[in-house]
Amino acid sequence: MKKKYILLLAPLLICSCSTENNRDFILEESGESLLFELDRSTYPTIPTLSIVSDGGEEYLSIENRDCNQIIFYNLKNGNRDFTIDAEVSGSNGVGPFLGYYIHNLDSIFLTSIHTAEIPLIDRNANEIDKIQYEYSTNGLKLFKKQSLTSMVYHPLELIDNKLYVCVGANRHAERNPVSVSIDLETKEVRELNFYYPALPNVDNKNKRSSSEDYFSRCFNGENFIYSFHYDENIYITSVDHKEQRKIPVKSYYVDKISIPDDYDYTTDFRQGARNLCEGSYYGNLIYDKYRNVYYRIAYPKTSIESGVDAVSLIQFGKKNFSIIILDNEFDIIGETRFPDYRYNSYLLFVNKDGLYISSSHCMNPNYSDDVLSFVRFDLKRE
Repeated sequence: MKKKYILLLAPLLICSCSTENNRDFILEESGESLLFELDRSTYPTIPTLSIVSDGGEEYLSIENRDCNQIIFYNLKNGNRDFTIDAEVSGSNGVGPFLGYYIHNLDSIFLTSIHTAEIPLIDRNANEIDKIQYEYSTNGLKLFKKQSLTSMVYHPLELIDNKLYVCVGANRHAERNPVSVSIDLETKEVRELNFYYPALPNVDNKNKRSSSEDYFSRCFNGENFIYSFHYDENIYITSVDHKEQRKIPVKSYYVDKISIPDDYDYTTDFRQGARNLCEGSYYGNLIYDKYRNVYYRIAYPKTSIESGVDAVSLIQFGKKNFSIIILDNEFDIIGETRFPDYRYNSYLLFVNKDGLYISSSHCMNPNYSDDVLSFVRFDLKRE
């Protein structure tokens, strides 16, 4: 029997999504959905998902962390077509992984949980390579970044045989790069000339804060775009990161960002989860190549009702969120706010026909842990 999330359900807001009146575009629910059946070992709190094309077929790939596997569902019929099972140990072992990036089915990059290395496997789970990035070529020790999950979306990019990898914040270092490039032939690890911006009113020189580590990154074919969780601005860089610009992208629903205290999760884990659930900040940044727009997730300040389990709630994308819509010049052209306890903002993907957002939220009245469900939203002008 799967683990069930038993929560005291607060009243659900049954209404259509709201938008700011003076902006033209909205995300409108289409009424169309996709359903994928989950086996007994796979839970709707999927750490990683992505769309993959192979041999004329399109698949939704999802990670089953407990089994060290990637599952592939056919998008046409919803069937589970095949899995890639990565060995943990042995001669072909890659260790337990959390997060992945699929360049193609014979070039799959995994995130190691414990070390600053990236195993590379093929569709048969054979290890092809293991890429190290603990130190840059000029000797700077690099902090391991969070894993390549959908919860914090910053996929690798492979450009001209160079892998562009995000690295963690190290405020003790004189240089604090956000990303490095790794030459897959020479294994040379080069710092890129874009550094972690300082958070407002936070002194991070005396200690390493976890807050600045959280950011999202996407690539539009020409530029990288960075969205830090606790920064109203987004940052656009060239591929080599030598050209940079900063653009304010403020949510209509976020008055002020709530930078969390350095609370100790080991002694007050539940209060820490509640603080994250209720605080305001920005989330993932997604590029929609089919409509040439960007979606930036924002979390307005809120409060969760007594009896709601914040530890469970944080796994399903919090209570509510909005999505800021940006055009190809990064101007805000709309923002849609979504109802409470209905959608999981961590699990979404872009396809030719629209934006799909998971409705597998633990407090959605239709929730089932046997099904991963998505609702299609269409970009429309009001």
